[in-house]
Amino acid sequence: LPYAQCYGGHQFGMWAGQLGDGRAITLGEMLNSKSERWELQLKGAGKTPYSRFADGLAVLRSSIREFLCSEAMHCLGIPTTRALCLVMTGKYVTRDMFY
Repeated sequence: LPYAQCYGGHQFGMWAGQLGDGRAITLGEMLNSKSERWELQLKGAGKTPYSRFADGLAVLRSSIREFLCSEAMHCLGIPTTRALCLVMTGKYVTRDMFY
C-alpha cells in the first residue's frame, strides 16, 4: 500500500515545523539478492496528504540535477539515495518563469 511521510526541519536558520513530504511516495520495500533492504519510491508524482499547498509534482530540470548529484555522491563513496530512472508524463509543470 503506497504511503507518504511528512518531515520537519529548519529553514533559514529557524525551526519551521512540518515542511511537507519531499514530493515522495513510498511504494514499498524489497530485499535484493544480497539481502539488502531497498525502499522503492516515486518522487514528484503528485499530491499527497502532506503536500501542503503544492501540487507535489517535480520539474525536469531539478529532477535531472538531483539524479546527477546523487550519482556523483555515490561514486565519491558518500552514502546517498539513488534513482533507478527519470520518467516524464507529458504533463507541463511551471514554477518560476526565471528558474
